[in-house]
Amino acid sequence: MSDAANERLFDHQAAREWKLNKTRNKVDKRMDLTEAIATLVDDGDSIVETGFAYVRGPFGAYWEIGRQKKKDLLGIFTPGGLNNVWHEEGGVTGCHVAYVGVEMRGLISPFRRGVEAGTLKVYADWSHDGLALALRAAEQGVNYVACKSMLGSDIIKSNPYIKVTEDPWTGEPVCLVPAIYPDVAVIHVHHADKFGNSRIWGPTVNDTAIAVAARKVIVTCERIVDTDDIRTNPYQVIVPSYCVDAVCEVPFGAWPGDMPGMYYFDRRLQERVVREYWKTAEATKEFIEQFIYGTKNIYEMLQIAADLEGIHLLDYVKRLEELAFDATNYAPGFWGIGGGRDWKYEEYAKPLI
Repeated sequence: MSDAANERLFDHQAAREWKLNKTRNKVDKRMDLTEAIATLVDDGDSIVETGFAYVRGPFGAYWEIGRQKKKDLLGIFTPGGLNNVWHEEGGVTGCHVAYVGVEMRGLISPFRRGVEAGTLKVYADWSHDGLALALRAAEQGVNYVACKSMLGSDIIKSNPYIKVTEDPWTGEPVCLVPAIYPDVAVIHVHHADKFGNSRIWGPTVNDTAIAVAARKVIVTCERIVDTDDIRTNPYQVIVPSYCVDAVCEVPFGAWPGDMPGMYYFDRRLQERVVREYWKTAEATKEFIEQFIYGTKNIYEMLQIAADLEGIHLLDYVKRLEELAFDATNYAPGFWGIGGGRDWKYEEYAKPLI
């Protein structure tokens, strides 16, 4: 249950013992995504969302978690984009929240329904910085870090895990933010080798800390490459192999989100899902039945979306990324998001020209 997962989240000693028992040997960790989720995601686990909501989020893995009907998960939303939807199927029953939403596309109605109905327990509200610091503390191997960022908010009143104390040097108040150790993290990357060394182009958000903080780490990637290829660009290796338990090649694994430098948001599908499918519990169930339970993998989902949108979907999102990405805004070797993008967009119901 979520309560047990919540206790493990703050169990420093158990997390350290777990990590000491992980192998540092060069082991071939390649496996199918279905096998990785079945093996490494247990009912009752805590799972931390990675990327930044719909930017490089590991959606192929999230769909598979739902397809396998994993139960009683505790979500760590830093921010949250998808996992919170599973609570209506019994998948996510508790959460820690910094943010939940789809930016300009709207709110995530299933999350609101769950909180209002009491079927989704919110253990604590956090600021973005607060959760980032909690993960960073775990990465650094300390029990907590001090900050001032939440002193001016009501978060310290509602969050029982943050303590306010006196700075021993200045006498000023400071927040003590505890380290957190999620059970599972799935990180979607551009390239990885068979050992788990993983390359990310663009913003890493909290993933450098999450890779070390989480007990079990699944890497999904657009392409598995040779280790010699990884070694030619070591500065781009964001996730080291010793943190990783499984490597899964999942092309378009961030769809319908954005993969910097490769493909753009599938905005039409996102808007349809947020504004239609997630509007009611009945419509959400219809979406899950059609797109998740009714498919075997992300490629069958892509086919449904392509049929629905009536376009060459993959070519379309790749072309949008090319148009949106302005390489002149970035230093050589660095890929970013938002360079030349026009954030004005058509309603999903309007035909594409």
